[in-house]
Amino acid sequence: MVRQVFAVLLVIIGFAGGALAADRAEMRRFLEVTGFDVAITSMRESAKAGPALTGDAANTFAHSYEELVDQIFVPEEMLGRALDMMEAVMPAALVEYGIGFYGSDLGQRLVAVENASHMTPDAERMALGEEIVAQLMEANPARIKDYRAMQEAIGGTDTSLAALIEIQLRYIMAADAARGEQTYSEDELRTLLMQSEPQMRAHLDSYALVASAYAYRDIPDADIKAYREVLESDEMRQVYEILNAVQNEIMAERYETLAAELAKLPPVQSL
Repeated sequence: MVRQVFAVLLVIIGFAGGALAADRAEMRRFLEVTGFDVAITSMRESAKAGPALTGDAANTFAHSYEELVDQIFVPEEMLGRALDMMEAVMPAALVEYGIGFYGSDLGQRLVAVENASHMTPDAERMALGEEIVAQLMEANPARIKDYRAMQEAIGGTDTSLAALIEIQLRYIMAADAARGEQTYSEDELRTLLMQSEPQMRAHLDSYALVASAYAYRDIPDADIKAYREVLESDEMRQVYEILNAVQNEIMAERYETLAAELAKLPPVQSL
C-alpha cells in the first residue's frame, strides 16, 4: 500500500525532473530548514520502541532486535533515501514554498521548539503537556481547536498510526518466531492489529494534542493561528503529502530489511 501511494504521487505530480526539480543541495537545505531531517532520523528511536510497545521486558531477543535497528535505521542512509525520492516527486516550487515559510523568523522559531520537544524525555513532555491542555480547555479552547486543525492538515495521525502498527507487527512476528510460536501469519496479525485502529487513532490524536501543547507553549496565539493558516494552504498540504509518503516509504523499506534480518536470528529459549 505504501509503495502504491508513492507511485501514485509520481503519476499525479508527473514531472520529469528537469527545470521543475530542485537540485539535491537545495533539497538537503529544505530538510534542515523544515526540521524534516529530524523526523526521518528519529525513526530509529521509534523502531526501538518495539519491546516496550508489546510489553516485553529486556531480554536477549530484545537486545538483538535493538542492535539490528541500529544497523538498519542508519540516519545518513535514510536521509539519502529521502533525498532520492524527493528529487523524483518534489517540485522546486514546493521546495521554495517550504523553505520560504520555515526559513522565516516564525518558521525558525517553530522548528526550534519542535526539535527541542523531540529531545525532551517523553514522560516530562507528556506530564507538562497534559497540564497545559487542561488549562487551555478552560481558558483558551480556540487554541486547542488550532492544534487539532494543524494535526489534521499535515496528516500526522495517519503517519504515526502506520508506524505504530508496523513496529508492533514486525516485533511480535520476530519474537514469536524466536520462541518457535508462530501463531499468526503476517496478514492475520496485521488484521488483528488493525482491529484496534480506532483506539490507537484516538490515543495518537490525544498524544499529538498534548505534544503540541508542550512544544508550542511559549508561542503566542497569533503565531499559532498564522501557522495553522499556512499548514492549511494548498501548497503546504502538498508538501506534507509528499513528505508523509517519503517517510512511509523509508519506513516500509527499513522494516522489510529488519524483518529479513530478524528471521536469521537463532531461536531463544526464554524471552
